[in-house]
This record gives sequence, C-alpha cells and structure tokens, in this order.
Amino acid sequence: MQPRHPDCHRVLPRLSACIATALLVAACQVLPERPRAAATYDLGTGERAALAHGLAPARVAVSSPPWLQTTTMHYRDARVDPGRRRAYADNRWAAPPPAMLGLVLERTLGAGEGGGCRLQVQLDEFEQVFTAGERSEARLLARFALLPVRGAAVIASASLVVAEPATTADASGGASAFRAATERLALAIAQWIAETDRALSGGLGIAGRCQR
Repeated sequence: MQPRHPDCHRVLPRLSACIATALLVAACQVLPERPRAAATYDLGTGERAALAHGLAPARVAVSSPPWLQTTTMHYRDARVDPGRRRAYADNRWAAPPPAMLGLVLERTLGAGEGGGCRLQVQLDEFEQVFTAGERSEARLLARFALLPVRGAAVIASASLVVAEPATTADASGGASAFRAATERLALAIAQWIAETDRALSGGLGIAGRCQR
C-alpha cells in the first residue's frame, strides 16, 4: 500500500504566498526611505520706500563671495565651533542670496524708475549664527556705493551690519529673520541715499553727477 501524499494543488499556492510575503518584507527592510523634499525659502519682494523719484537708482548690482552664490542655507554655531561654516541639509534658498537681495533692493528703491545713480552692493556675509542656548540671529554684512551711470568714480560709499534675532532655532526661524534683516538693509540704504543727496553740495543731481 503506497503512502499518501499531500494535495499539491492546495500546498503550492500557500507556499508561494508565504514566499512572496517574505520577499516583500525583506525588500521593505533593504530599500532606503524616500528622501524628504527640501523646504525652500525666499526673502520676499520688498515694499517701496519713501525715496524721491529722482533719487531712485538707475540700476542695482549685487555681488558676493563664491560661497554665497548658491542656494545653500548657511549657519554657524558660535557655541561649539565658531570658525566652522555649516549648511542645513533639508532646507535651501529659492535663489542665491545676492539675487534675492537684488530683487528686494530694486523694489524698495524703485530702481529704473528715476534718473539716479548706479548702486553697487557687495554682500560679504549672510548666515544664521547660534550664540547661546537656543538663541540665534540672522547676520548680514553689506558694503554699498553710488556711482555714475556711465562712470567708475565712487560718489559715496558706506557699509552696514544687520543682526536680526530669529524666533526659532531652525532654518525656518532663520529665513524669517533674514526677511526682516533684508528689509532693514533696504530701508537703511534708501535713507542713506537721501542723506547723501542732502549732504552733497547741490545734491546728487547737480551737474549730471549721476549721469557722467
């Protein structure tokens, strides 16, 4: 009398299902997780300042060191290693800081609307600095100058450091602080242009000072 064999038609489907389930579980453990989408921030477009029409710059040009010509969001931890520049991994700027600052300045100063001088801005620093505990601030260092539209002789120049406290100790708080710091810089430059016009004999428009 021959031994009885299990019904292959019943066992094989169950075995196949078990193998498929095991392979699916193994794949979930081996495959890496989908990377999170990076959060993107900008500086807004700025609000028009109360600058006389004739003083509005003919053009605005913003330059910077190479490390600020990317969309990387930089920060520095002065509590641990103040000499090291760091970068947020999952956060970035919508455009390089010089380009974003240029947009804010053009809108705030009404660039191209009047017959003013050419404004050159050198953005030397643009980073979030953590100082103590969970406190941090957006630090912005800029040098700027007024030049004739077609000439290279500097009419007036100045520099400014802006430090704006961040409400939260992260990239989002830093981005909000940079929005405020950029607005402060733009308004300060507008005020400086107006003061320069009053300080110069006859103002910026005398003898085509901006048009040489």
